[in-house]
Amino acid sequence: MARAAIAAHSHEREPVRYDLLSPAFYANPHPTLRRMQAEEPVYWHPELEAWILTGYDDIQSALKDPRLSVGRTEQYGKGTPEHLREKFAMYNRLLGEMLAFNDPPKHTPLRGLVMKAFAPQGIDSLRSFVQSVIDERLDAVLHTGRMDVVADLAVPVPGLVIGKVLGMPVEDLPQFKQWTTDVFVLLGAGLATEEAVEAGYRGAKALREYCLELIARRRKDPQDDLITRLIAAEEQGRFMSEEELVATCVLIVIGGHETTTNLIGNGTLALLKNPDQLRKLREEPALINNAVEEVFRYNGPTLSTMRKVLVDLEIGGKHLRAGQFLFCMLHAANRDPTRFVDPERFDISRADLRHLGLGHGIHFCLGAALARLEGRLALQSLVQRLPDLALATREVQWAPSIAFRAPLALPVTFTPPRST
Repeated sequence: MARAAIAAHSHEREPVRYDLLSPAFYANPHPTLRRMQAEEPVYWHPELEAWILTGYDDIQSALKDPRLSVGRTEQYGKGTPEHLREKFAMYNRLLGEMLAFNDPPKHTPLRGLVMKAFAPQGIDSLRSFVQSVIDERLDAVLHTGRMDVVADLAVPVPGLVIGKVLGMPVEDLPQFKQWTTDVFVLLGAGLATEEAVEAGYRGAKALREYCLELIARRRKDPQDDLITRLIAAEEQGRFMSEEELVATCVLIVIGGHETTTNLIGNGTLALLKNPDQLRKLREEPALINNAVEEVFRYNGPTLSTMRKVLVDLEIGGKHLRAGQFLFCMLHAANRDPTRFVDPERFDISRADLRHLGLGHGIHFCLGAALARLEGRLALQSLVQRLPDLALATREVQWAPSIAFRAPLALPVTFTPPRST
């Protein structure tokens, strides 16, 4: 809901006990989420006009409950000013065709068509390409002794990888990060401000037009890439419509960028703030798989995911009405002390890593195998190739998002190799 609308009706609402929309929360959400978990794990947030879930068991159950729908796109633009409603409608239509915003039965065949391309065995064939991209990015800064992990590595690597998967020309890739960032401004805004709607529309429009053109080119000139395979694919006797195909391409672009970018940034930061774990990973490289899963648990790329209530139901003793929305706070679930031992400790040797950082149920992250591969190779390369790696700032700036956990920059220093 727009801030103006909220102000107009503020006298009708209860005070907000937990601030989820401030720079302080974005910088460090954990104290607030811990307090909510202890005091009111199912909380009606009057400003967001939605329920907030923070308990692991409640969230795990919600993510697989068919009475809760992923078709929640209208909530992102609730209260959009009249003069921007047409722009939000275009944004909403594009999101509404995506897998991530569809329930069965539509979701099932669409996911079947795309899932083959993201199966672990297929993703593993990209290993040498991903490693070569990471090496190139590190080679470019190695002599300087400093880099911004976000700008120099975490942003370009996923872009180049997803570009290869989809068959996008390399020269087109730099613009995609801005477009995906714009789309996520509205997704993570919490409140549909005028600026958020404009950004969301700008990014969605640009991505849609680009993918339409790319699909048209592939129809005329098929290549060995995912777009060509999606055009030709059939699952359970069903082809993708043009709008579904466009929306799927856009989803893969934005998901491939944002999830992995944030995973690499958050993982690097977690290691730097826990030097004993950084040292352990350097000494025991075989721990890398476990380390990436611990990053997903401890400080994963997704802060929350949303659902819409389809029928009246009860969660944690609270009555939720059909049509209401709820935020599943994945970060809170992954640090729930009733589920994890010493949850505030970052431990790459942790044995129990059944986290919810990639979702749960039928909407488990489609690109999980690719994100894990890129995260493993990127973090391992940083640790092994950059001696004396250290954070070069006292304060990390975070994206103002209730949906995602994204450092905007991560400057580091390291010892460059000696000249020969």
